[in-house]
Amino acid sequence: MIAPYTAVALQTSVHNVRYRSEVEKNLTHIGNMIDLVVHICSLELPVRLITLGEGAIQGFIDEILDLGQAEYTEDMAAEVPGWETEMLGEKARQHGCFILAQLKTKHPNFEGRFFNTVFLIAPDGKVVYEHLKNIVLFTETSTTPHDVYDAWVADHGDGLETFFPVARTEIGNIAGSVGVEGAFPEAWRAFAMNGAEIFYHASLPEPWVSREMFQVQNRARALDNTAYMVAPNTGSLIVSGPPGTADTSIGGALGGRSGIYGYRGEVLAESTVVDDCYVAAQLDIESLRHYRENSRFQNWLPYLKTELFKDLYANPIWPKNQPPLQHAEKQTVHDGVVDSLVTRGAFTRSKIKP
Repeated sequence: MIAPYTAVALQTSVHNVRYRSEVEKNLTHIGNMIDLVVHICSLELPVRLITLGEGAIQGFIDEILDLGQAEYTEDMAAEVPGWETEMLGEKARQHGCFILAQLKTKHPNFEGRFFNTVFLIAPDGKVVYEHLKNIVLFTETSTTPHDVYDAWVADHGDGLETFFPVARTEIGNIAGSVGVEGAFPEAWRAFAMNGAEIFYHASLPEPWVSREMFQVQNRARALDNTAYMVAPNTGSLIVSGPPGTADTSIGGALGGRSGIYGYRGEVLAESTVVDDCYVAAQLDIESLRHYRENSRFQNWLPYLKTELFKDLYANPIWPKNQPPLQHAEKQTVHDGVVDSLVTRGAFTRSKIKP
C-alpha cells in the first residue's frame, strides 16, 4: 500500500547561462530551495516527490540565441546520468525523495544533436526514468525522436512505450513532458494508457500563462485521464548584461503560477507568484486507483471506443526524419505543413493578406 504523501512543485529563478559549467549556480540555488521546502512541508506529510520547472537548470539560451545544434551540444548539453543529475541525486538521497526535472542532453547515437529530456531520480540518487520530448515549438532547436524516427524505431521499437514511457515506482506510476508537448492531449492519453497515475508538466512562458493556458491544459489533462498533475513553472529569468553591468532579472518572463491538480481536475494547490516559490499538495495513489476501478463518471478511459479514431492520424502531418533546423528553417517547414492542411481541408485559407 502507498501511504499518502506530499508532492512539491518547485518554482525557481534561473540564470540564463551560456556554458555548461555555469549551470552549477542554478543547481546550488535549487538545492537550497529543496532543503527549505522539505523542512517545512514534511511537518505535515513526508515529501516524496519534488518537481522542477523546464529550464530551471540550464535556462533557455539555445532558443533565445537560435544556437545551432552542434554548438549547443558542445557548449551546454548534459549527459543523463551526469554531474548535474549527481548534484540532484545527492539531494534525493539526503531527503529520501524522488526528484523529477528536465535537461537538454547529448545522445551517444546522434553526434552533434541534443534532446529535451525529462528524467526522474530515485531516493537512492540514481536516474530511473527518461522521456525525450516528442513535440517542440519551431523556436526550439532540440532534436526529437520523431526527427530521427527511422533510426529511433530501429533501436527502440515503435510501440507506445517507446515514445511515451512511464516510471513504475514505489510512490505511483509517473510520466510527463515539458513545454509545448503539454498542448497535445494525445501525449497524456498515451502516458495514461501506459499506466501513468502522476503527470508532470513544466513550463510555459508569458503571455500564455496569464491567459490561463497553462492552468487550463494541466487541469484538463488531469481530468481527461483521471490522473494527478504536478505542474511547476520556472521563476525569474536572470540574464547577464555586458561586462561590468548588472544582471537583468525578468520576474514575469516564465509566468509562474505553478500548480498541483487532482485526478478529478480540481485545484489542490496553486500560486500566483512569478519568482521563487513552491506549492505542495497531498497525493493519495490508493484513492486514485480505487476511483479508477469504481467511478462511472469523470473516469473516461473505460469508455474509449478506439475503432472510431483509428483513421484520425492515418496521414502524416509534420514530416519525420528532419535534419537539425534553426528558426528560419523550421518556419519554412511549418508553412509547408499549413499549406498541406489547407489542401486536405482541415484549414480554410483566410482572405486576410499577410
